[in-house]
Amino acid sequence: MSPRRSRRRARRRSQAPPVLLFVAIAVTAALLVGGLARISSQSHTYDADSNRALAAQGAVVADQSNATAATVRDLISGMPSQTRQALQAGLDNAVQQTADESTHAALAAGSAATGSPAGQFAEVFAERAQAMSDYRAAIDGFLGMQPVPPAGTTNTVALAPSGATLLSATAATNRITAAGALLARADARYVALRRQLATAAGHAHLPRSVWVLHPASWQAGPVAAQVDLLATSSTLLESHYLVLRTVSLDPPALPAPPGQAAGTVTLSPTTLVGVSAVLANQGSVDQPRGTVRFTMAEQTSGVAATQVRRAPVAVGETVTLPEVTFRVKPGTVYVLRVVVVLPSGQAITNGTVYQETLQIAPAT
Repeated sequence: MSPRRSRRRARRRSQAPPVLLFVAIAVTAALLVGGLARISSQSHTYDADSNRALAAQGAVVADQSNATAATVRDLISGMPSQTRQALQAGLDNAVQQTADESTHAALAAGSAATGSPAGQFAEVFAERAQAMSDYRAAIDGFLGMQPVPPAGTTNTVALAPSGATLLSATAATNRITAAGALLARADARYVALRRQLATAAGHAHLPRSVWVLHPASWQAGPVAAQVDLLATSSTLLESHYLVLRTVSLDPPALPAPPGQAAGTVTLSPTTLVGVSAVLANQGSVDQPRGTVRFTMAEQTSGVAATQVRRAPVAVGETVTLPEVTFRVKPGTVYVLRVVVVLPSGQAITNGTVYQETLQIAPAT
């Protein structure tokens, strides 16, 4: 074999590996590009489905929030003419509704990461719920009101302590303004989220949802003017009025015998008399320590025994106080007095005193 032919074969052998390497690289690149394309397509489909699902569930929450916003706007505009009970109920309902909407928004978002469209959606409704909670706290703190405990729970904890420090007009104004700023921020975030979803994969659509229609009304000046109206509202003034609803005796009174003096009640022979009273709150503020004093005095000697019963009484509620028991002697006459200890600020005394002369029948 000639030297020239040997060199040509060597060159062909030396060129083969680079060609094979190039082909391998090209095939690998094609596979990689194809895989990435498939992954990108699958990811796009997943994002589109997720965004559409968020919009579908989110539309329900947004509609609920819009209804709550309309109710709150009506409540705020008519606040100076509300009674304390109606205003408190309206505030409590708004707080409960926005809290429920926040919960539903969080469920719609699932475990989405903070900053994702779903995460931002949940944050919008959480901020609205927080704003309403802050707003109620400002109004309650200024007027000296308290949230009504949910049905089925005791009101003992919920009642405000007597003499609790109220918010000043300035402090209430600042807190209400801050709540309005939080609502406006949530509105802006919701608008941005709507636009983001409309242009993202799936082109999902969320309905419009706005709480602050007139931003100027949440500025310090208008809010301070509204707080002044609350302070001078005749229907929102505090009124204290505890009254005795009923007083019961054990044993019960016997039919009056002929010739018995008016105002005297005869009881069967006994050595113990139980007295129970029902206390009602007809004022406009809760009474954390409704107090009633019971006194049984022997008519002849004037010797008296006194007991006191206390219980919290919410606005519009009645409470049966624990029974008190007095030792008595058959054949003796006593004077029973049941008196409401007037809370600070109560000037009305009608219905606050019960007095009865008790004739204990002689033992047979």
